[in-house]
Amino acid sequence: MPVDDMWLAISKDPDDTWCLDSYFIGRTTLTGGAPHAAAFAHWLLACPPEGPYEKEFILIDSEPQSGSRRLTDGTRLTIEILLGREEAGGPEYLQVLLFGEIRDYAFPVCAPLECQRVLRPELEAAAARLLVSRA
Repeated sequence: MPVDDMWLAISKDPDDTWCLDSYFIGRTTLTGGAPHAAAFAHWLLACPPEGPYEKEFILIDSEPQSGSRRLTDGTRLTIEILLGREEAGGPEYLQVLLFGEIRDYAFPVCAPLECQRVLRPELEAAAARLLVSRA
């Protein structure tokens, strides 16, 4: 499936570079490689509390970008993933937040993406595939 049709994808290039493909920004290197991808997968697999909650994972933290069609060279990109539930017994949601910073000026890279409902079995299967692929 083309990346434009997906919300985000984490994969390994043939040269063993770990990358993130995501809505709006396209492909960017995942700093920290396999250990960071594994940490993200384990974070996704953590059992959620029964009641309302929200937790965050910084997938990319202030990484300078170059060669992007959408970001000025030198923009420091931060990608934050939120996982949560608004009410006890309600569905879980996942949201990706994209932030840029250039010359000490922070800005949202694009409008906040809608929270996507998470189907726990599909999330756990994707996290397990990520853990297997990092080897």
